[in-house]
Amino acid sequence: MPTRNAVLSLVIACLISTSAAAQSRQAPPGMFKDLDDEILGDALLIHGKQLFIDDYVIGEMQGMTKQLHQPTKFKQNPVLKRDKPWEPSGPGYSTLIFDPHETLFKLWYENWDQKENAALLLYATSPDGIEWTKPVLNEQGTNQVRQPNVKGFQASGIFRDARDLNPARRYKMIFSSLPDGTSKSLTTSVAFSPDGIQWTAESELHSIPFSDTQSCPLWDARRQRYVAYMRFGPPNTRIISRTESEDFLHWSPKVTVLPRTKMDGPLATEFYQMSPFAYAGGWFGVIAAYHTESLKPITDDAPWTDRKNLHLAYSRNGVTWTRVGKYGAIPRNELNGDKDWKQIALDAVFVPFGEKDKEWDWGTVSPVYTPEPIIVGDEQWFYYVGINAKNWWTWFGDPPKLDPNPKEPDKGVGLATLRLDGFVSVNAGEEAGTLTTKPLVFLGDTLVVNANAEGGSLTVEALDAEGNVIEGFGAADCTPITTDSVRHVLQWKDNPDCHLLQGRPIKLRFHMKNAMLYSFEPRIHHNHYLQSYD
Repeated sequence: MPTRNAVLSLVIACLISTSAAAQSRQAPPGMFKDLDDEILGDALLIHGKQLFIDDYVIGEMQGMTKQLHQPTKFKQNPVLKRDKPWEPSGPGYSTLIFDPHETLFKLWYENWDQKENAALLLYATSPDGIEWTKPVLNEQGTNQVRQPNVKGFQASGIFRDARDLNPARRYKMIFSSLPDGTSKSLTTSVAFSPDGIQWTAESELHSIPFSDTQSCPLWDARRQRYVAYMRFGPPNTRIISRTESEDFLHWSPKVTVLPRTKMDGPLATEFYQMSPFAYAGGWFGVIAAYHTESLKPITDDAPWTDRKNLHLAYSRNGVTWTRVGKYGAIPRNELNGDKDWKQIALDAVFVPFGEKDKEWDWGTVSPVYTPEPIIVGDEQWFYYVGINAKNWWTWFGDPPKLDPNPKEPDKGVGLATLRLDGFVSVNAGEEAGTLTTKPLVFLGDTLVVNANAEGGSLTVEALDAEGNVIEGFGAADCTPITTDSVRHVLQWKDNPDCHLLQGRPIKLRFHMKNAMLYSFEPRIHHNHYLQSYD
């Protein structure tokens, strides 16, 4: 039987042996890296999806072009229209959200009451965003919410504020009104609701300089402020301004963020409103672009007269914006240069109005405000209000021939769907092309690519800071992408993942032929577990 000292010696020997073995273990290559300001240098530290709206991540393109894409209108449009006896008009200014807590689409839409010179705020819900129900909300048996009790209520924009700890202020609204019933009292104000149905206006109505079209409020998580986009004024002018607040009660002076430029001259374009949302590290604004205000009939040589379609604006910070055209974002310093602005404006349409006198939305289309992007499966959904009449439909001819009993046009809410990340693609044709990024650094072990390479191919190689191909990550090592998917996973022959590329300045070079590239994204798909050291 071993003595106590012998047992103790055996235990100590085992511990020493185990410790030595642990200290001898080597971490796999690339598992640990230094990263500091000097190593990062001028490289972009990226995370999340990288789109190609602007040239933020693009270093160089050869044999490639950008392309703006339009959403596809839903064949069964409109998905919601006037069908109740208490609806005096078709849908007007509207807000739509998807509530994840109730797994329900919620729509607030206005109808204009000529007798009251004010809007009725009505409410509808849908489990799928297509089939809508107008629930009974009051003793009158209608779907009208209890809107702020203020004369001349109109132009409301709404969002659900999940971060507010006060349940009575879970839903927030900016609206305009005529508190004393006359235009002299025009004001823009705020209201709150626990459920989006019962609304109470803040007692101090004069919150924000008056805006006579829909104001669009939301929470900016990066700036930690409430922001709202609305029309410039007073006096009200059809350009877009921005204001922000710490508490939704006290608001900064307006800053104009989307003025008219040379791009807007040929079609006499002005902006009715802009519906903003944050997406993929940037901001998008869907603009109601109004062309050539006129009371005269539409002519063949100017088919856009007195009609609205939807354009896009883009921003990296939500404060400074630029327009998006056929080839993506137009740098602000180019918007007043000498170009064929008429063709550029015609090519910049994101959602067009329909064919005149044939389609339900032939006259004007305006955005339904969606404070957050509506993502359904592999698509982003856009809702809009369409009308089968031009903007000044109450006029039949030249002034002063105002029809005393104009026929109310048919209005409805339409749906248009876009491929996920599908705003702007980088395209290559029969002749192969390349796109090389600026130097960038990411953390992760997987690169996911949104691309359509059916009938073509796409490969990617990684370059070091000096521009040399990194061993094992050349184009010849990359498994070619030859299909269409919003989430291709890049693979290189001798590397099960790409963690060796993380945490260091690199460039990615995309080699493409007959392919369209929409985005790329660093992800974390693997578990890089190491047993702890003694």
